[in-house]
Amino acid sequence: MPSASDRRRGPWWPICHDGARRHGGPGHAAHRRPAVYRWRITLTYALTLAENALELLYPFAIGLAINALIAGEGWASLAPLAGIWLTHIVIGTARQLYDTRLFTRIYAEVAGGTIERQRATGVSAGEVAARAAMAREAVDVFETEVPAVATAAIGLFGGIGMLFVYDAVAGAVMAGLLVPVAVVYRVYGRRALALSVRLNDRHAREVDVVADGRRGRVRAHFRALACWRVWLSNAQVSAWSVAEILALGAVMLILLQVTAQPGVQAGDVFAALAYLLGVLGALDQAPIIVEQLARLVDIRRRVDRAGRQGVAAPAPTLSAHQG
Repeated sequence: MPSASDRRRGPWWPICHDGARRHGGPGHAAHRRPAVYRWRITLTYALTLAENALELLYPFAIGLAINALIAGEGWASLAPLAGIWLTHIVIGTARQLYDTRLFTRIYAEVAGGTIERQRATGVSAGEVAARAAMAREAVDVFETEVPAVATAAIGLFGGIGMLFVYDAVAGAVMAGLLVPVAVVYRVYGRRALALSVRLNDRHAREVDVVADGRRGRVRAHFRALACWRVWLSNAQVSAWSVAEILALGAVMLILLQVTAQPGVQAGDVFAALAYLLGVLGALDQAPIIVEQLARLVDIRRRVDRAGRQGVAAPAPTLSAHQG
């Protein structure tokens, strides 16, 4: 039973502190079966997919409402939109409350167990800290990056699918756009991986540089870091610019196609354009996602190499945009 002080602190205080009070520290939790969290992570991802599916229906429902209101059907025409929106709010609220608690608990158990085991085997504090930092990076990937990729994918492919519902030619044009854009970002992905390796190599030497303390070496190190970030940003901007030029041509064709249909309704035009903008928004996320994937590939290689060699790999930070 929670104590009076726990009740004053709030309902989540006993949960956040039960590892230390009931299990004798964080290390105990590290022995939990992976299946426990596998099902919980599956649940939060399922809720994320449900959110994205409902959000994908927004333009469709708004288009129906516009057509019905113009036809004089009154307030009842807003019922589908209201139902979808309210359902999204309920699921989104539940998912956000749930996954924050889930992933913070996972990190606490993974990092706590890692520190306890590594210190017991005599690993230095610096190496243990590096591995704990990598645990934070890994949990962040599952908490933020995986749902972001899923959201972009649903917005991209779901949006193209809905374009086919309103106009097959418009859907085909946007689907065809994916081919050259995929080539552009494949080239960029290889470049981003090579640059990320160089950048992370620099990060790996940062502790030694700071410990050395010589002014010239410190300045040279951070100038080199700045250069690698600039080159990574330049590669991203180049890929994005080419993709945007291709997208501009596709958008002009789709606008001409959708508005030229005889008897087209205002709500259908709105929905088609909303899906078009949604697809373009998903494509705008592609450079960031490609860069993150490149950095994850490099981090995984370093973690694997550290595991084989029995030493700590450097723990480079992940960011949405290094430039």
